[in-house]
Amino acid sequence: MRWRPLLLLFLLSACARPDTLPPEVGLVYPQGGGVAPGRSLRAEGYAFDPSGVVSVRVNGREVLEAPSRGKPLVAFRFRLEAPSSGTAEIVLEAEDKAGNRATRRVAFTLDNDPPRIQLERTERLEGGLVRVYGRVEDNVGVERVVLLEKGRYLPLSLPKGTSVPFAVVASPGSVLIAVDAAENRASRRLP
Repeated sequence: MRWRPLLLLFLLSACARPDTLPPEVGLVYPQGGGVAPGRSLRAEGYAFDPSGVVSVRVNGREVLEAPSRGKPLVAFRFRLEAPSSGTAEIVLEAEDKAGNRATRRVAFTLDNDPPRIQLERTERLEGGLVRVYGRVEDNVGVERVVLLEKGRYLPLSLPKGTSVPFAVVASPGSVLIAVDAAENRASRRLP
């Protein structure tokens, strides 16, 4: 009687489906797009597989720390030196406990050009303030726009994109700072 539960357990384990699916792997930051050439790039990502992830490689180099190996969901980080021109591509590879492998290629555009801040119209307001209308443009994408006024940095609530319109009320002489997806910066003093 004692051997029947063991026989049942053996039969059930023989019927279990083998793991044939590769792990999922991807980047959280940066997701692609603009990267400043010659800069060190900090990247973060995740890999997932129900049977456990045992290896994550970036361009052939292992980046998964030993305490994370074998877990179903793992986070990884790495630094990458971007080349000085053209496009860059990194190859992410992940392997699970069953030996299944996944490969994902992520391309980056190397962006030397800072954003362009165009002032289109200025209105004088009471109290010595000005209202400035304009547009920030970038070939890869505008990440954020900040107003530097009286020593304080005030982020503007603007959408991201390659052409971002703005309207800002500020003191004359304040500085508008634009940052693109590759962390290139441009600034322009308001009239």
